[in-house]
Amino acid sequence: MKKLTFLTLLLMFMSNNYAGAQAPPKINFYGVDFSMVKVFGARETPDQFVKAFEEINRAVIKDSKKFPFTNFFIKYAHELDNSAELKRQKFDSYSNVNIDEAIYRSRVMDGSSMSTYNKQFKLSDQDIASLIKSFNTGKDTGYGVLYVAEMLNKQDAIGRYVVVCFNVKTKRILFTDRVEGKAKGHGLGNYWAASLSDIMKI
Repeated sequence: MKKLTFLTLLLMFMSNNYAGAQAPPKINFYGVDFSMVKVFGARETPDQFVKAFEEINRAVIKDSKKFPFTNFFIKYAHELDNSAELKRQKFDSYSNVNIDEAIYRSRVMDGSSMSTYNKQFKLSDQDIASLIKSFNTGKDTGYGVLYVAEMLNKQDAIGRYVVVCFNVKTKRILFTDRVEGKAKGHGLGNYWAASLSDIMKI
């Protein structure tokens, strides 16, 4: 009887500990949002760019060697460790990859305002916050990572982006980082995708 009681207590203790242990939050990768991008010095039409934006998102998740987007966890280890919400938790990969919203947003964007004569154009903090607030993450939980395209500068062959890490539920932004990469290659999609490859590689 004593053995049974001891075993029962042990199982209860283990069960309570297991239930109390919190699983690490999910980290979702949402691809590249081009809905607010500006283009400087390019001759292609907005329609051509919109088509290329979808091609770029599909290429990023298809070719992990050319676009090692999971390097995010190495590049931003300090920011993740120092985040009030994510500190003391280690991540090395994404729990979920979903580019559907990024593709949808590029399909319905207003391309008429894409071109600019100001190659110094920058998205404001409010622009980024508004985008994240409206970004449809469905029933996802945890945190999200999104690359927001800011400027595609054909004259200097540079693509500029804002990397955003945010709370999926509250849409609160944990941190952002402005990055840029060198564009090169043949074909509109491949040319600008190269700037992302440059950014994601370490």
